[in-house]
Amino acid sequence: MESVSISRSSPPESLLAQPRSDSIDVTETICPVCQSPCAGRPMYRYSASQAAAHFCPPTRDADRFMRLVHCISRLWDGNECVVLRCEDCGFAFGQPFVGGDEEFYGILHEQRDYPSWRWDYDVAIREAVGKFDRGKILDVGAGVGMFLRGLDHKWERYAVEGSEVTRRELEASRIKVFRDLSDVAQSSAGTFQVVTLFQVLEHIAKFDLLLKQCRKLLVPSGRLVVTVPDGEAMIRQERLTGCHDMPPNHINKWTSDSLSRVLQRTGFKCSQPIYEPASWRNLKANLHMRVSADATEQKSLAAQAYRIRNKPLRVAALSLLGGPALLRMLPYSRQLRLGGAFGIVGVAEGDGWLAHHGITRVGQSASMDRRH
Repeated sequence: MESVSISRSSPPESLLAQPRSDSIDVTETICPVCQSPCAGRPMYRYSASQAAAHFCPPTRDADRFMRLVHCISRLWDGNECVVLRCEDCGFAFGQPFVGGDEEFYGILHEQRDYPSWRWDYDVAIREAVGKFDRGKILDVGAGVGMFLRGLDHKWERYAVEGSEVTRRELEASRIKVFRDLSDVAQSSAGTFQVVTLFQVLEHIAKFDLLLKQCRKLLVPSGRLVVTVPDGEAMIRQERLTGCHDMPPNHINKWTSDSLSRVLQRTGFKCSQPIYEPASWRNLKANLHMRVSADATEQKSLAAQAYRIRNKPLRVAALSLLGGPALLRMLPYSRQLRLGGAFGIVGVAEGDGWLAHHGITRVGQSASMDRRH
C-alpha cells in the first residue's frame, strides 16, 4: 500500500479525534472481531450534523439534512460518534456500534443511484457461479437486481432486499424476493449453491449472525462471495479527498485479516483476498468525492452549485468544479486510481459444522424418514 502524505486535502481539524470532557468513554471498548481492547485514541470524531452534511449538505436540501440529523442523533442516542481501530486485527468501527435502520436508509435513498455492472460481479461469476452447472443463488442486499438479472436462467434467483420499491422491481424481473434473511434461513437451510454479499458487511453490526445465516443456507462446499470496502483504501480516500467513510452508513472498516477471522469462525474456508483493480473510473469517483466534501463548507463554490434547483444546470456546475479538483489532486492520481474494495470467497464447511450448531438441511430429515 502506498504511503499517503498530503495536507491540502486532509480531513478538516473538526473531524479528527480531539479529547473533550464530554467525549464518549472508550476505555472499555472491545473489538467486535477479535475481542481485543481498543482503548487508544479514536481515529475520528463526528457530530450528528457533520454526518448528516456528509450525506446531504444543507445547501442541497435543508429539510432532508435536518431529518438526517434527528435520525442519526436517535441512532447514536446522542450527538457524537467516534471511530476506533483495533491494533490486533486492523478492524476499525464506529462507536456507538450501530448501523443505519429503515428510517435512515429511507431518507438516504430518496436520491437513488444504483451501480451498473461492477468488478465484484465478475469475481462472483468466476469464483462461485462458474463452479456449478446450475442451482440456487441468493443475493443479499440485491438493490434492483443488476447482478441476478445478468445470470443464465438455469439458476433459480433469489434476493433479500429491504426496500419495498426495489422489491417490486426485483419481482417484476421474476426474482423471488425476501425482506429479511432470517426468513430464508428458516425455510431453505442447506439448499443454495451460492450466496453473495456485495458491499453489505460494512453496514452491519451483527455480522456474525448474518454470516452464520448465510452458512446455514449453503450446501456443503457451497460458495459465499463477500466484497467490502478496503479499510486501508477508505483511510487513503479520507486523506486525499476529505470525503469520509461515514457512520452510521458504513460502521465497519474491514481488513483481509479481520474479515477472514470472522468467516472462519462462522463455518467457511477462505480464499486469498481478491482486490479491486486500478482504473480511471476510480479516479473519477474520487474527484466526485472531493467536490462532495467541499460542499459541506457552506461558503464553498460546491455548496453554491448544490443550491441550483435545475438539475441539468446543477450537474453542469458540479462537473465544472471537477477541473480545479483534478488539478489539486493530480500529484496523487496514481493512488486515486487504486481500487477501493476487496473480496473473499468462503467455501462452506461440511455438514459437521451444521450438526455442531444444531442445523438440519431442508430435505435431510425427509430423506432420513424415507430410509425408515
